[in-house]
Amino acid sequence: MKLFRFYRKAVIYPSIFLLFFSTIYSIIDNNKSEWSTAKSAIVMSVITSSIYFLLMCVLSLTIFLNKFQKLNKNLFWNILTWFLLPFGYITIVLIFDIKNRIKYEFGFGNSFIYLLIMTLPFVIGLCWTFMKYRQKIHL
Repeated sequence: MKLFRFYRKAVIYPSIFLLFFSTIYSIIDNNKSEWSTAKSAIVMSVITSSIYFLLMCVLSLTIFLNKFQKLNKNLFWNILTWFLLPFGYITIVLIFDIKNRIKYEFGFGNSFIYLLIMTLPFVIGLCWTFMKYRQKIHL
């Protein structure tokens, strides 16, 4: 069984989706401030998205631990190798952002939608590929 195929669908495709839609959202939102222009906001969005998806790609490398026979057949180890690091990071980012929004009364506006655009493709990709992987193991 080729785990890279699952890794590609869980992380690489959502990364491409993230880069594309975060750029589109940045163009549409186009937050201008005293220190940034429309072009710099788009560049900053692309850089932020790139750092986020590269980090998610590295954290999701634990998927390849399922090549070991001991981890491959056990549901508990499958869940840990598939979700622990990526979802741990996503959870920390979301909790930190929500906590700061409540503390400083920012509200849940455009920047929170941008965070969801960066997060949801990975959550969906990891969950979907995990279900497909478990189905493939039990055939």
